[in-house]
Order: sequence, then C-alpha cells, then structure tokens
Amino acid sequence: MRTLSLLLALVMFSLPAHAAAPAPDTLARVEDYLNSLTTIESEFVQVAPDGSLASGRFFLKRPGKMRWQYEPPVPVLMISNGTTLVYYDYELDQMSHIPLDETLAGFLAQERIQLRSDAIKILDLFEKDGIIRLRLTQAKKTDEGELTLEFSDAPLQLRNMIVKDASGQETNVSLNNARFGLPLENKLFIFRDPRLFKQR
Repeated sequence: MRTLSLLLALVMFSLPAHAAAPAPDTLARVEDYLNSLTTIESEFVQVAPDGSLASGRFFLKRPGKMRWQYEPPVPVLMISNGTTLVYYDYELDQMSHIPLDETLAGFLAQERIQLRSDAIKILDLFEKDGIIRLRLTQAKKTDEGELTLEFSDAPLQLRNMIVKDASGQETNVSLNNARFGLPLENKLFIFRDPRLFKQR
C-alpha cells in the first residue's frame, strides 16, 4: 500500500532562527479560529518526503468528516465519515480502514479542538511577520509523529500543514484557493467501494 504520508503540501515556510516569541493570547486565538471552522473546500499541493509532487482537492466538514481527493497520476482517495478514515488505492485496488482518532490528520476534524489539554502536547508556537506556526503532537503518542499548522495572520487563516511521521519523514501540504464556511453535502464523505461496481 502506498505510504500514508500521502495524507498531508508545499515546501515548508522557513521562519528565521530568531523568530519573535508569540503574544500570550496567540494560542487562544488559534484555538478559537480552529473551532470556528465549520467547512473547508480547497485545492492542495503536496510535497512528499522524496520530493515528489501531488495535487488534488481537500474537503473538511466538522465534526469528523474529511475527503482528500488526489488528481492523476496519484490513484489515491481518502475519506473520513466521522469515525474511520478509509484509504483507497485505485491502482493497487487496496483499501485500509484506520480509526480517525488514531491519526494526526483527524486533528482538524475534531468536534472540539482543545490545544490546552492532556491529549495535546504543544512543541512549538512561533509568530513572525504575519505568520503563525503551531507544532503539536499527541501527548500519549509523541513517538508517532507531529503535526505543524501554519497560518497567515490579520486575518487568521490556515495555509499549510506539515506531517512528520514516526521515522522523521515530512510531508508538506499547501492549501490554495481555500474557501471556508461553505455548505458541503454529506455524500462527499461517503466512501463507495469501486470494487463493488466492477462486479456488476
């Protein structure tokens, strides 16, 4: 099966070595912003650990629903219906099911995002020149990877996501032409197994 590092786009924005310390209310502002997101519809560009590029469309409907729809030649579709993430490889005709709460990818889809909780460990929080970067991990699974969220400020808006897996490999995802708060149909987040249609 193709690596799940395909989950998450563009080369990571490099903050200066002496980035300014964030204002005391920055974490609270980021938390409030993330919880204000109801839906996201966006194009994305991904850079995998080996430098290969992929693109597609990303849909989020909180709580729990996500869709990563890759464009050819990447034959991958990932859908979460709220509890389970389905990973399907069209080329290999293989499917995997992963509990959403066991993935870093599911962080944005939570019903209530709590950055100051026993479940989340904040590793870094920087802001500089209108850019905020938050790096976090699951408090009880720190060896299983990290998630970095990058925002533009004034107004606050999610721009990039970076996932580091347990081996230290990074996958970078940039959201382009993102639209927030639009109505999204639930059928986008229902996986229809292509193998069933082949049998007809």
